[in-house]
Amino acid sequence: MKARTAARVVLLNPAGEVLLLHVKDMHDDSRHWWITCGGGAELGETAVQTAARELSEEAGIECDPADLLGPLASRSFVMEFKHHSTIQHETYYGMQCDEDFDFDEAIWTDIEKASIVEGRWWSLSELSSTTDVIYPPQLPALVQMVQRRDVPDEPLVLE
Repeated sequence: MKARTAARVVLLNPAGEVLLLHVKDMHDDSRHWWITCGGGAELGETAVQTAARELSEEAGIECDPADLLGPLASRSFVMEFKHHSTIQHETYYGMQCDEDFDFDEAIWTDIEKASIVEGRWWSLSELSSTTDVIYPPQLPALVQMVQRRDVPDEPLVLE
């Protein structure tokens, strides 16, 4: 099975809401879930460089990798799609925005446009009460870590 290294950003607005992307399996519209901004590493990138690049590509926010909080957590899991499966190794970072912003879907690549249904801000209470599938399941705890600017000595290992 192919392995993929990725990085994600728990991005909060001034109200403490987290930006999530509603994504789908491009070959099976019935399979969909919510995730934070992020994606696969390019050759030679560190995890934090990947996180900063993906934040720019998906949310239009330019930042220095050193401005990201973390690493907060990591997780490894099997990502299953209709036509293939991948072992994904993710590292999570955080960022608190000082100002509100609207992200522009026009900056997305064709693949992102085909796989991302929408993006929106979620409050902590919405995260805790939704029946939608959200990854990682421990996202509310990561949101609270970013709100408190709490970086663990070692990244949390998520299921």
